[in-house]
Amino acid sequence: MPAALQFSSVSKRYDSGYEAIEGISFTVEPRRFISIVGPSGCGKSTVLNLAAGLLTASAGRVEVFGEPLAGLNRRAAYLFQQDALLPWKSVLDNAALGLELRGRAPDAAQDWLRRVGLEAFSTRYPHELSGGMRKRVALAQCLAVQPDLLLMDEPFSALDIHTRLRMEQELLDWVGTAGTTVLFITHDLEEAIALSDEVLVLSAGPRSHLVGRYEIDLPRPRPLLDLKTEPRFAEIYRAIWHDLRGEVIRALGDHPGGKAHG
Repeated sequence: MPAALQFSSVSKRYDSGYEAIEGISFTVEPRRFISIVGPSGCGKSTVLNLAAGLLTASAGRVEVFGEPLAGLNRRAAYLFQQDALLPWKSVLDNAALGLELRGRAPDAAQDWLRRVGLEAFSTRYPHELSGGMRKRVALAQCLAVQPDLLLMDEPFSALDIHTRLRMEQELLDWVGTAGTTVLFITHDLEEAIALSDEVLVLSAGPRSHLVGRYEIDLPRPRPLLDLKTEPRFAEIYRAIWHDLRGEVIRALGDHPGGKAHG
């Protein structure tokens, strides 16, 4: 089976002249959970938007399941940092939106609301929900279309610690059952290690590039509540932080002028 996603020497220069990423190459195999970490402004969101087809590479090649990506990535669903629920639609209608846009029957939306524990709220509207509940609706919307690739841009960063932990555990359980491939962006190294099969580290921008790749050999299934107390978790954290710390210091001490991207 071809790779779910492949970047080959991909660079992105914005119209402003800012060079966000340069020569980035990596492969995401099917059914793998890959996280990308790096200092603020290093181009993490740029990478995700290139994978989604929302941006076009200035150089290099992006492939999805063996085919060059041209336009929107129709095999992916995108969960943004801020949910994009439509305020005039009910919870059920929001969960079914992705199915409707793909011309498919909306029946699966009700089942996914049940899976995320919101079946009883199907007739409510987004303003009647907590932040965690809104995020669960957005996740149901993504998973209802059964994407081959799930792109996630810091989806849990705005949640309180208890809701965040619950969402992370539910995500692992759902993805494990569905066999979905995930590319996950986060500022939180602990979150990246807890969720992932592999963590990629980007350098400080501009012209960000890969400075490290780490296989996460923690066994699955993973009980996240106690995972961070495991000695192996601490070993992996120290190893990745060795690379990441220097890039964070460089970003803080030598931040480029102008607008950062991702």
